Parts: sequence; C-alpha cells; structure tokens
Amino acid sequence: MPDTVLEDVIKRLTEYAKGILSHDFQSEPVRISPDPFNINELSSAIEQLATEYRYSLLRAEETMWAQATAEKQMEEMLLYETSILNTMADGLIAIDPNGIIDIFNPVFLSMFNLSDREISGREYNEIFAADLTSLIGNVMSEKKETIMGEISLADGRIGRAIVTPILNSEFLGSVVLVHDVTKEKEIDGMKTDFISTVSHELRTPLTSVLGFAKIIKRKLNDDIFPQVKTEDKKIHRAINQVDGNIGIIISEGERLTKLINDVLDIAKMEAGKIEWKKEALSVGEIIERAATATSALFEQKGLRLVKDIEDGLPEITGDRDRLMQVIINLISNAVKFTDKGSITCRAKKVWNEKEELADFVEISVIDTGIGVTKEDYANVFEKFKQVGDVLTDKPTGTGLGLPICKQIVGHHGGRIWVESEFGKGSAFSFTLPVRRESGISMEAINKEIFIRQLREHIAIAPQPTVSGKTILAVDDDPNIREFLRQELEAAGYRVNEASDGIEAINMIKKQRPDLIILDIMMPKMSGFDVAAVIKNDPATMDIPIIILSIIEDRERGYRVGIDKYLTKPVNTEELLHEIEILISEGVSKKKVLVVDEDETTVKTLSEALATKGYNVVSVCNGNECIARAKVEKPDMIIMDAVISERNDIVKTLRFEKGLENVYFILMGKGKE
Repeated sequence: MPDTVLEDVIKRLTEYAKGILSHDFQSEPVRISPDPFNINELSSAIEQLATEYRYSLLRAEETMWAQATAEKQMEEMLLYETSILNTMADGLIAIDPNGIIDIFNPVFLSMFNLSDREISGREYNEIFAADLTSLIGNVMSEKKETIMGEISLADGRIGRAIVTPILNSEFLGSVVLVHDVTKEKEIDGMKTDFISTVSHELRTPLTSVLGFAKIIKRKLNDDIFPQVKTEDKKIHRAINQVDGNIGIIISEGERLTKLINDVLDIAKMEAGKIEWKKEALSVGEIIERAATATSALFEQKGLRLVKDIEDGLPEITGDRDRLMQVIINLISNAVKFTDKGSITCRAKKVWNEKEELADFVEISVIDTGIGVTKEDYANVFEKFKQVGDVLTDKPTGTGLGLPICKQIVGHHGGRIWVESEFGKGSAFSFTLPVRRESGISMEAINKEIFIRQLREHIAIAPQPTVSGKTILAVDDDPNIREFLRQELEAAGYRVNEASDGIEAINMIKKQRPDLIILDIMMPKMSGFDVAAVIKNDPATMDIPIIILSIIEDRERGYRVGIDKYLTKPVNTEELLHEIEILISEGVSKKKVLVVDEDETTVKTLSEALATKGYNVVSVCNGNECIARAKVEKPDMIIMDAVISERNDIVKTLRFEKGLENVYFILMGKGKE
C-alpha cells in the first residue's frame, strides 16, 4: 500500500475516533480493501469501544437524572415535612439518644417563650421544668413505653405532653408532642361548675320534696288512715293507692339523690375540689369492710365471695372511705352481672425488682359473669357510658360508678383496668402505691385570752336543764326551716329559726340554744364561719352543732369543731337520732387532751373544761401527747403551739387511725 494511501487511512481513523470522543456515534467506521495492515480489525475495535462508551454515557445520564430526581423529591419531602411542623397546632420536639434537641417547631417555641438559639443543640434537662423533664427522662431510661402527663407552659398556661420513644431495632431518641389544654381546662371547669351548681341547687328542693313526702306519709299512716272506719273496698283501695304513690315519690326521690351524689362526686373530682382524708391504711381491713357492706347482695343472688389476700401486705396511705367506695362499687358491679358462680377479691404485692421492695398493692375483683367485649374496654371507664345494647338491656345505673373509681384510684397515684373474656367473666384491677407523705400547718390562738374567756364563762354558765330543749335551725331556705320545724316539734323540741349566719350569732348571744342545726351556703356569712365563731368562743364552744348542707366538706366541718355533718336530702331518722344523742348529753361531752409544759396552764384549762362537761386528759410534753392521743382517741387537742411545732404533732396524729377528724386548738403567747 502506497504511503499516501496509508496516511489517508490513518487520517480517517483519527477523525472517526475524534468524532466518537465528541459523542458523534453516527459516523461510519473505516473500511479498506485490500487490508494488508489489518486496518479493518482496528476500525472494528474502535467501533466496539464507541458502542460501549455510548452505553456508558447513557447509563451515566440515567444515573444523574435519577439522582437529580431523588434530590428534588428529597427537597420536596423536607419542604413538606417542614411545612407540617411549622403549621402544626401542637408543639413538637425530637430528642436524640444523648438527650440533645435536634428538631423543633415554632409552636413549641411559642408555648415556652423560647427562641431557636435557646433550644437548638441543647440538652432537654437544661431547658425545661421538672414536670416535662421527668416525663422525657422516664422514656429515655425505659426506652419502650409512651408516657403522657400534664405540664406547665409559659404565661400560666397548661399543656398535655405525650412523650414517645423512637425505635428501629434500637433506641433512636424520643418525640415530644405538646397540646395546649388551657381552653379545654377552662371549658371543663365551666362545665363542672355548671353541673355542680345545678346538682347542688337540685338538692335543696329535693330535701323539701322528700322531707315533706315523708311527713305526709307518716301523718297519713299514724293519724288519718287509722281514723277511716269503713268496709268500703273502694276507699280501702284509694288508701292503698295514696300510700303506694307517696312511697313511689320517696323511693324515686332517693334514687334521684343517688344520681345527684354521683354527678357531684365526678364533677368535684375533675375540678380537684374533693377533700381527701389521707391516713395509713390496711388493705386487708378495707377489703373486709367492703365485703361486710356488700354481704346482702351475695345472699340475694346466692353467690359466694372468695377473699384471697396475700400475707404481709404493706400499708398504703389513702382516703379510707373513698377506697372502700371503689371496692364496693367493683364488687356490686360483679354481683350485678353474675348470675351463678363466685366472685373473688384478691390483693397482692407488686414488686420493684431493682430495689426488692413492694412499690404497689394490686387489688382485683374477679367474677364469673357475662364479661365485657374488647370493643367495650374503652367505654367502661367513660362517664355516662354503659356497655351492652341500651335498646335491649335497660341501664341499671348512672354510668358514673367506674369513672368515679378511676378518678379515686388516679388521685391515689394508681391505675385501674379491666381484663375480660366475653361470656366467661371479668377482672377489674387497680393498683395503689405503698408510700405517700403530706404536710399540715395550723395557726395558733392567743393562750392568755383563751384561758381568760374560758374562766369568765365558767362563772356565768347556766347548768343544763333536762327538759324543754331548744334547737336553733339556721338556713336561708324557708321551706327547709319549715320542714325542720315540723319534724323537730313533732319530736318534742322547741325550735327557733335564723335565716343567715349573722342573725344566728345574735340569737345565740340573746338565747343560748341546746343544739344548732346549721346550713353552709348562706348570705352574709357561711356556716363554716358561724361554726368557727361559736367553737372558738368559750361562752358557746360547748353547744353541739350539726351541719346540714348540700355541700359535702366534712373534713373542714370537723376541723372547725362541729359535732356531726349531714348532707341534704337528710334521712330524718338519722337526724333525729343524732340530735337525741347530743341533746341527751346536755353539753358537747367530748374528750379533750390538754398539752402544755406550764403546770398552771394545764390545771386551769383542765378544771375549766371539766366544769363545762368535757372529759379531760392532760400531759406536759409532745412525746406523751402522741402516745396518750393514740390510746385515748380524743375529740379535741388543745396544746401549746411550740410543743406542736417541735414534735410535728399535728402531722403525726392526722394519719393515725381514729384521729383523722380530731380538732386541734394551738395556743401561742400573746404579744406585749
């Protein structure tokens, strides 16, 4: 091949190769004939390389396009997620496993009045208060359970926080969602106040309706019906119908009273207005008392109660009456829905494996009744909800029993739940923590003035008479006063009336009654204030007081020194019985423990109180006071304020069984 031809071939091959490098894949490969130097083989190799190069470029372009698409989608997703975070009505933060905050939204910042710089990249426990820190800390340590709790927000607002662990085969941190419930709380408060007000207002007319219905029934049966001398069957039938109709009014009035009491209970618990009487309690004793209270239910249905109480249960701290209410309610429900078989009441310890101590006591009521479907689990503890078909299964209660139980158990720091198999029975269980503490403080009165007034009253106090007892009825409702007048006069008492607290105090100064029946909600002066004035005046402190009110605040009543606390609508027989007991004593013969290091003070107080009819016990120091109080169970303790503070006597004795309602009078020295 001539040199010029070879140069031309090489030139064509070079241009072909350059075209490929320029992504020109349309050029034809070089072909010559004859081909003494295998130019065609070289050209074919270049062509094959070009094809592979072309496909490599295509794959690279596809990869770059896919990557660009993915990046765009990621940007869109991040923008979408950021938009969600920024437009959420609730606050949100994400915390990594080391406790560092790495995600947050503007709502969360505004809830706590924080800026980006104050929160970004910082540890959660450096920023938040104990309520939220505690919730997050529990999730960070346990790494499995979602925890919810109420927390404080900025500017006095209230939030509900839900802390959830982030899990993906390992712990990745936690998410905190905060919802501002301030408005909800305000609305709930308004609703609770409305329900409470309506319920309270219903109790006053209901007292009159029930009271006068019972008076009519008694007078008809005792005075009128016996005078009807006739064999006319029509008249006898009319008499029976009248008697039956009045009986229906009374029974339905009592049923309405039970409903009102339940509504008030749940309303007061939700509003935090319940007065809790905390004391050291034996779970076994509470169960025994609840079993006794419900024994008649078992007899009626022929069921058997099995008590399975573990030995060595630790004491709990709680409100005896309220916890009994829970167990009685659970047992009553079990009896109601069980036609045959047995009901078991079980109590056992729940251990803390780390500390080898019992953290909780678990109490269960297990029946062999109809059971509850899983779909109804969420409804059984909801207000006014009853399981079953309300069209075929007529409700037999208010639907408030279990919600009240839930509130009581929750207040004691426990939880309540149900486990059931439909058609085979249910187990309602709740836990109560083993240990709780509380503190109590009181104000001292002037010792010298108290002793002087007591001495002055001894000199002029008249001796109690044995007949013609006078009762002062204090109530702003004239119908209630008329009802009380009729009942009391029928029982042989003289009755005076006062329509408010100021009038009552003035009447007591002019004419001392033998007993006072006192309402709480009155104009000008509340019944509690009236009772406090009477019980802190040595001239009147021995007059027995029975509170009769729509308000249920027994603890406050007993702390101001009243003798008995009854609520409207009142059981007339119970009222008359309590009056008879107190009146028969002539004066309020309570046991009083006097505590003072000064022997003259002890002697003066002891003699003065004994003269007024009190049973007096005296000691001279704090240790003796505690020991003697546990034995004697006094109704009142009058002591030197310094001794009380030094020995923490009020707090110690408040939790002693039998001393929950003891009335304390603390005396301090007068100022010169």
